[in-house]
Amino acid sequence: MSDSILLLSPASPFAPRSGAQQRTALLHAALERLGDVDVVLLEPTPGPTRLSPPAPGILAHGLWHQSPLGIGKFAPDDRLQRMLEAGDVDLRRYRVIVSRYLNPASKLRLPRGARTVVDLDDWRYHYGGHAPAPLARLKSGYAAWLARRQLRRFDAFFFVSRRDQARHPDLSSALLPNIPFDPPGQPFPQSDSTTLLFVGSLWYGPNREGIDRFLAHCWPVIRAARPAARLLLAGAAPPALRAEWERYPGVTAPGFVDDLGEAYRNAALTIAPIHSGGGTNIKILESIAYGRACVTTPHCAEAFQADLAGAGLGVARDESEFAGLCLAWLGAPGERQRQVERGRALLDRHYTRRVFDERVAQLCATDAPAAAQGNETR
Repeated sequence: MSDSILLLSPASPFAPRSGAQQRTALLHAALERLGDVDVVLLEPTPGPTRLSPPAPGILAHGLWHQSPLGIGKFAPDDRLQRMLEAGDVDLRRYRVIVSRYLNPASKLRLPRGARTVVDLDDWRYHYGGHAPAPLARLKSGYAAWLARRQLRRFDAFFFVSRRDQARHPDLSSALLPNIPFDPPGQPFPQSDSTTLLFVGSLWYGPNREGIDRFLAHCWPVIRAARPAARLLLAGAAPPALRAEWERYPGVTAPGFVDDLGEAYRNAALTIAPIHSGGGTNIKILESIAYGRACVTTPHCAEAFQADLAGAGLGVARDESEFAGLCLAWLGAPGERQRQVERGRALLDRHYTRRVFDERVAQLCATDAPAAAQGNETR
């Protein structure tokens, strides 16, 4: 066994556009400070299990068959394992194996001689959206139960928030927060713009559902009070969905935005009307880093409460309060500035690349205690 590190991930660290890809890139860079790192991509597919030609920098790219209704979601895929081994991916040569999310590591039978660390990003995913509340609770509860059963297979875990970590005091874990990927050196000055901004992958269910809810219940109230108000929805989404949103007056949904800094510079504030999903919403921290206060929901704000204490955030309990906070802050650049100054100071203390790298080293250093030696798998 060498001191090499293996990173398993459904997303490449070499094309960091979405929040998930950016966290993967940050994790990869932190691991490279500890040793040589190989990357294996493992993604679900409705088709048969197979290998795909890997992109430059990727050791192997496997696709595992995803059964309907999530059947066997966490069961090892022995066919995938055999294909990887035939392609010279020898899991026994790694001292540390790190997995982005629980699923990639669960699809393989990892050797007991390696230290296994799983990044529980999006842990305890909360279903919401258009599903009836009892069904959403049932789906969320079953998914959490199924995922918890897998934890005994691995040695240590990263959590993205204290909220999630506190639910599992029995696990060996570290808090690895989501952090702004490439923040400006200084936040932008406040603008007299009347534009509200949302940044995120708009094909992602919780984001899409949150925007639908905001447009249906909040945007008409805001436009009635401030007819000059504009809403920019920046992020990848199908053209038909973007066209549907642009039917609302004052709404622009251009898709992926090349110059995100310009979008923030031209906005008065941001919104994160997210009511479901898991993990933390990096869009909130990124907004504060760029100098823009954010109106959000308790679901999002709870993850940052211990560190930000509400600084830079307006937390709305319902749609009426959400629209009211947006209107109040549109007319109060001084208050927005005070919020951002407080939030940015706390951001620079708790959500930095230095903190991120230190937390990765805490669990993934190659001289950390390895699992029980042997060729057995788990």
